[in-house]
Amino acid sequence: MKKILPVLLFLAAAMAAAMPAMGRMFGGGAGAVFEGADTDHDGRISRAEFAAARDRQFDRLDRNHDGVVSRDDFSRLMRFRPEAGARLDRWIAAADANHDGKVTRAELHAAPMRMFDLADTNHDGFVDQAELAAFRDRIKTLKEDGGP
Repeated sequence: MKKILPVLLFLAAAMAAAMPAMGRMFGGGAGAVFEGADTDHDGRISRAEFAAARDRQFDRLDRNHDGVVSRDDFSRLMRFRPEAGARLDRWIAAADANHDGKVTRAELHAAPMRMFDLADTNHDGFVDQAELAAFRDRIKTLKEDGGP
């Protein structure tokens, strides 16, 4: 038992360190990438601000700093949080243009911004607070109904 306790404490610390990045992208609720995206603090998020926030997320998710986001960045966590792994797989599949199981920064930049487009209901290139709240409500309803 004395040998197992340090291992368990290490695993708990590793999971705690990985959780903020995973939580923001894969478990932080609907539209987590919108958090902190309003960098000019005007109460709405422009398409450019959203793209920059998505780029910052790439930096956090590329945990091994190899220039790509893949399951390798979260191998330990995948064993303990399979639902996070499923969200990561969906995120990778949406942006992985060459289908190699990895997302490069260039692939992310070229990927459609579906979340932004869904939230921007009036298609003015900005997501205001009312649109963001409505988007989160729609996602919450989908999850409650057994959707993604």
